Parts: sequence; C-alpha cells; structure tokens
Amino acid sequence: MTGKKAATTSTIIRRAIFILSAAAITSCSSFEPFVGVISGKNKSYAAPVEALEYNYENMSGGGINGGCIPKTPGVDDYEVGKKRYGGGSTCGAAHLPARWKPGMTARVYWRVLPYPGWHARGLNVPGMVRDPNEVNIIRQYHENYSAEIPLPPPPPSAGDDFGKVRNITVHFLACNQLYITYGTVEEGKNTPMHYKLFAKSQKLCTPRPSIKSMADYRRNKAKLDAIKAERQNIPQVILPEYIQELEQQGKLPVPGK
Repeated sequence: MTGKKAATTSTIIRRAIFILSAAAITSCSSFEPFVGVISGKNKSYAAPVEALEYNYENMSGGGINGGCIPKTPGVDDYEVGKKRYGGGSTCGAAHLPARWKPGMTARVYWRVLPYPGWHARGLNVPGMVRDPNEVNIIRQYHENYSAEIPLPPPPPSAGDDFGKVRNITVHFLACNQLYITYGTVEEGKNTPMHYKLFAKSQKLCTPRPSIKSMADYRRNKAKLDAIKAERQNIPQVILPEYIQELEQQGKLPVPGK
C-alpha cells in the first residue's frame, strides 16, 4: 500500500470512528427520564421504572404499562416491616400520558418466588446439579400475577403534570397489594407512611409459613396449597382506598391547561 493510500484509509477509518462515536453518544443521551413522545396531538412520557420490595418473598420481575419492572430480592425474614429492598435499578420505561386525570389505570404483571430460602438438594455428581424432582416441586409454588390498578395522581408539587415527576415506583406490599409513587423528594419524606401501608396490607391474607427444606414443605403442604389459591383472588385494596381518600378530601389535582 502506498503512503497516499494508507493516509486516505487512515482518514476514512478516523471519520468512521467519529461518526459511530457521535451516534452512540446521541443514542445514549436521547433517553432521559420522562422524555416527551409526540403522537398527533397527544403527548406522553417514557417513565423509568423502579421497584421496592417489603416482603420476605422475592419479586422475580414483571412489567407496567410496557416498561420492565426490575427483579427485586425480598427482605430478610427477621427484618420484614423494618426494611425494604430495591429502587436503585431500572430496566425499562413505562408509558405515561402527559397529564393525570381521574380514572386512569395501569396494567401490572409480576412474578413471585414466595419461599426464597427453600432450595432443592444437591446431587452427589460432578458439577452443581440439583435434584430435578425437588426443583419441579419448588417451581410449582412460583406465583404469577397481573392486575389493572388505578394510577394515583402525581404529588401536589407536580399538579397533574407527569413531566414534573422523576419516575414511576411500584411498591410491593404484603398480600399482593401494589402502591405507586413517582420518586419525588416530596414523596420520599413519606417513607414511614409506606411501612404503615405495608403493616395494613399484611392483614389482608394468611401469612406464609417458613419453608426452608423438603421436611418443612411436607409438614406444610396443605397450607402452601391453600395460600397459593387464596393469593390468586385477593383484590387490590390499598391503592384504591388511597385515591378514594384523596377524592373525598378534595385533594385531586386540578386539570392543567
């Protein structure tokens, strides 16, 4: 290759790298919290999704309004009611309209691993191999749920404008109860209220027994089966009651212009 051709090739490569780098920067910076999306006369937002888990059980992922809910581990059994996990990671953006109005709902689905301390025994063979029969028994108790829940209004500082809030946070309370906040400083000060809501939600269903071995399972099988059936039919109570209280107190936001 002549010196001239080498220089030309080098220039082309440098330009290509520059263009690709610019494209990468553009593509990364184009997704920001609550980027407006224009569709005809309708404006909407892409809301980062977070999850907070208050239970001992693990939340194994899900979705809300087209956005992915990140997997979130449960709280250690001796700290239930005192701690919560999650909130630090996001894995997708949910669709929210530009402005809130009464009657809005969100479709949520999620998967629960209810007995995280229960593991199949390892087999005495090379590698990490679990007893497949025990694995299948445990998987029978994984729970999948979906619910259409009312979408609460943004906090007072945002009025009815979803563009003024930070994200959409799904709180996983006890007994399949969901609670929605929007990640603002104002709502962050209400953390004690969320623990009170969790305590209230615990009264809505039968507590799970502690299952950490096949012996625990055999002793409690009838109860596990009954609880799984019960959980499939628990209505959403906490969030609808909260919105109803706001309505009765006249605290729903006035529609913006």
